[in-house]
Amino acid sequence: MHRRTFAALLLNLMFLPVAAFAAATFAPLPVLSGESPSGLVARVVSYDGHTNGQMVVEVKNPSAGPVAFTADGLYFVPQVHADQAPQRLGAVGGFDVTAKGETHREEKLTIAAGEAVTVRLDVFCIDSHRSSPGPETPYRIATDRLPKSLTQAIDREARPAAGKSGGFAAPASKSSTQGSVWKNRDANWIELQGEGSQEKAKAVPHKRIELNNR
Repeated sequence: MHRRTFAALLLNLMFLPVAAFAAATFAPLPVLSGESPSGLVARVVSYDGHTNGQMVVEVKNPSAGPVAFTADGLYFVPQVHADQAPQRLGAVGGFDVTAKGETHREEKLTIAAGEAVTVRLDVFCIDSHRSSPGPETPYRIATDRLPKSLTQAIDREARPAAGKSGGFAAPASKSSTQGSVWKNRDANWIELQGEGSQEKAKAVPHKRIELNNR
């Protein structure tokens, strides 16, 4: 009996990260710079990828009217101690939405009052110095967004190549998009949520921009 109990406990511990991932609760969607809160709430459902891939997110509109959703500047922080955590991930480009059995690509989506939608965001590693995550890594949505200057620089550089290859997440453009993310991220290091000792070499004092509410 004791052996069976121990085996069951061990099995539960093995799957704890996955269970924690699936049980993520809804939280207010972070606000775009210069804009008012949208009222939308969101939660991470799962991650499909490694250094880059797709983050599955459920977005809900609890308000009384339609609200527009965009993924601009969203980034995701591993729910692991920052000193050992794998890469943080940032959304780049649009997202996939499945409705009535068909998947379509959107840059912006209007969510009706009381409606919940599941979107798949193309995400890329924003920490070239950290190890790769995997589908078992538990993530949360950061409570702020990447600075507009960073997202615009990445988009401006990566979009031409992605457009020729079938999108940011297309196999032919993944490498160039990932390279653009790392290049622009490292060009002017900005402290983000989830910083740890791993970032000591990156956070050069005269380049670092401290953001509030860490």
